[in-house]
Amino acid sequence: MDERIKKLRQKIDKIDAKIINLLDTRAKIAKKIYEIKRQSNMTSFDPFREHEKIIFVEQNIKVFPKSSAKHIFVEIFSGTRKLYEDIKVGFLGPEGSFSWEAALKVFGQSCIFLPLTNIEDIFEATEKFLCNYGVVPLENSRDGIVGETLDLLVEKKVKIVYEISVPVSFSLLSMSDDISKIKRIYSHQKAIAQCSRWIRENLKNAEVIYTSSTSEGARLASEDPEGSAISPERLSQKYNLKVLFSNIQDSYGERTEFIVIRKEDEYDNEYKEYRKEDKPVLKDKGRTILNLNKQHYFESDKIFFGRSSDIREAFCFSVKDEPGALYRVLEPLAQNKINMKKIHSRPDKITKRYNFFVEIERKHGDDKKIQSAFEKISKNITFFKTLGVYAFRRD
Repeated sequence: MDERIKKLRQKIDKIDAKIINLLDTRAKIAKKIYEIKRQSNMTSFDPFREHEKIIFVEQNIKVFPKSSAKHIFVEIFSGTRKLYEDIKVGFLGPEGSFSWEAALKVFGQSCIFLPLTNIEDIFEATEKFLCNYGVVPLENSRDGIVGETLDLLVEKKVKIVYEISVPVSFSLLSMSDDISKIKRIYSHQKAIAQCSRWIRENLKNAEVIYTSSTSEGARLASEDPEGSAISPERLSQKYNLKVLFSNIQDSYGERTEFIVIRKEDEYDNEYKEYRKEDKPVLKDKGRTILNLNKQHYFESDKIFFGRSSDIREAFCFSVKDEPGALYRVLEPLAQNKINMKKIHSRPDKITKRYNFFVEIERKHGDDKKIQSAFEKISKNITFFKTLGVYAFRRD
């Protein structure tokens, strides 16, 4: 062996030994923090703190790849949390799905992942505390908003605690290494639609067989010598498939945003519902009209404000069916220079009116502006619910 390599490896060995010792030292300190949290009945997952650390890594790493450094720290957080508790995370299964990938990017591998069959199951499992957190799709840059997720955010007693944007790409996987021998394509209906142009141009005579997921498609392709799957490339290793073509989706730069939900705390509830007040809570065909004369509950003194778009807040509301109703609700946001990132509408299952879902940016010092806006908004609504204050991460 070259003596120069030997000396450099000796230096790396010493550095690795220091890293191991530092991991143990960090874990010992974290255990003390968890003991304090346990006394206050606090969860080990602190999304704002972890988001702060991810930004710190991004800003300070110089030579090592930033994306790899972020993933390493996510695993450090994950392994450290396991010293305190086993976190159960529900996701839209099976393993290998984009929901699973999003869950892994947020929570790391030292968790118990529960694959569930549909979005409603994830909400119910989270609301009933069968899992600590749930990961559900919110919006795709190609197909738009996931309406079922918005509906369930209104119906269920959960809140958003994190949002992550994950890139979406598909590959053609097969047991065969010759595309001319492929006679069948297995995949989820949405994946087929997202790669329809490529299929027409390259496999127009192949039979398309829809599956419950892209992961199931890859499994079936692994059992069919003349079959193929349109799936995320990572599934090639799981099912021992060859990657014939990569990035075959019709639109490049496609992303899906996922939200992490948890069970609502007693004090969270819609714009602080003030159940303990003597004042009556009005009803509007089954939806609660909340008393909004109290100060909005904020945790801004407890959370980290990084880049201006890192922290967001979501809420939903409905208005009377009359001219200018929506304008009167949104105008206070503009007056207080609050940046609205999204707005979507969905028909309410109970009132048959439309619920509007809004996501806004929250910056340090915005409390008074948002409070002022919400006080004005409260005069022009028939229903209101806050959905959470959370960090947003683009992976």
